[in-house]
Amino acid sequence: MFEMDYALVGKHATYLKYLVNEVQINGQGIFERYIDVYMNAAVYGLLYNRTAKRDTTSSDRANILAGAFNTCRNDCTLLYRLIMLLEQSTDVTPEERVNRAFRHDADEHEKDKLKANMDLFHSYVFGGIEVMHEKYTDGCTTQDDYLEKIYSLMNDFKEEIQGISFEDKLSQLIG
Repeated sequence: MFEMDYALVGKHATYLKYLVNEVQINGQGIFERYIDVYMNAAVYGLLYNRTAKRDTTSSDRANILAGAFNTCRNDCTLLYRLIMLLEQSTDVTPEERVNRAFRHDADEHEKDKLKANMDLFHSYVFGGIEVMHEKYTDGCTTQDDYLEKIYSLMNDFKEEIQGISFEDKLSQLIG
């Protein structure tokens, strides 16, 4: 798991490249590396319950090299295990969730199940890349637009962590 190069293709490769190379503020990108987008996308996909199929409509390609996975293997493995435990798109028992998260990758006889689990994990990554692309780029044309968008997203996230929902804030502003 997370030992070989991984190629994203189609629109997900395009979005990934855009998030790393184009979304910049004062010459600094929001994400420095493809692996950073990949890991964040897993979280966004899970948080927004968004999955997507591998897109092959274009020949665009972005490779995450094995060296990047080697550097971030523990983080990627943690994200994989969290998604296998918490995802709700499949109807499986709690015991099977634990098996997916902790046993299938360790058992040589479970390679087919591990492949299915990795496909499920990547569907969340693809969905997360789509969410990130929408959230970080929609309506943005200038560096100031990107800065405002990022500030707004981080502020919303901070408020959600502090227990202030968007609906509560809206009610406060209206009422």
